[in-house]
Amino acid sequence: MFTKEVNKKTKTTIWAGLALLTIVGVVSYYGFNNVVTDVGYRPEQPIPYSHKLHAGELKISCMYCHNTVEKSAHAAVPSTSTCMNCHIAVKAESPKIAKIKESWENNKPIEWRRVHKLPDYVRFNHSRHIRAQIDCASCHGEVEKMGVVTQMKPLSMSWCLDCHRNPQEFVVPARAVSGIFTGLNSNEEVAKLIKNEQPSWGEGKWKPVRDGKTEAIGILDHELKQSGVPGLVMPKKLALGPENCSSCHY
Repeated sequence: MFTKEVNKKTKTTIWAGLALLTIVGVVSYYGFNNVVTDVGYRPEQPIPYSHKLHAGELKISCMYCHNTVEKSAHAAVPSTSTCMNCHIAVKAESPKIAKIKESWENNKPIEWRRVHKLPDYVRFNHSRHIRAQIDCASCHGEVEKMGVVTQMKPLSMSWCLDCHRNPQEFVVPARAVSGIFTGLNSNEEVAKLIKNEQPSWGEGKWKPVRDGKTEAIGILDHELKQSGVPGLVMPKKLALGPENCSSCHY
């Protein structure tokens, strides 16, 4: 009925369509499925440590335990000695503290199970984000409300890019519980700055991204210095994260 050429084109079209559907299906599954992105992952830890108790009720800041986060690419897991700073006296005889004491006395670290992990080919620097006054909750959720830490965000490339392109929509400003330096001397100063703004999770709300001579960093404004890099277009979009491949990939 059809010529050989028409049959060949028809078969090619059908196979191409099937291949396209397969690619779309695979990308959709691996790109959006929570099972793949580990959203909801909550491993059982060797010691039942409660962030809800320590960070939520006792108001111990995140940076007291994860004390390298402001100066290192990694948010270090606290050493046993950090735990013993308090538990050498607080509830020292509790059976829940027994493993911590054993670790401390034998100089053997506790094997905590990692919750959040990026692929080896991804470069993420905690200090760069913390110094920009981006609160821990932006990526980890409100950990101070979690009895057991759970991965709340997909940590996928599209999720990161959404935040880099629209930080005012996704970023949580620095909060007291995180211990991030905001440049403000008191909560009263913060209240004055946000008096006419809708409150966010923390003390302030991110100002919208603007073009001009002033850059919004968290809830503070400061004057921009002119770039000394030849060929860089000024003014540029402000407070946006990079989108070039080399910023996040080795």
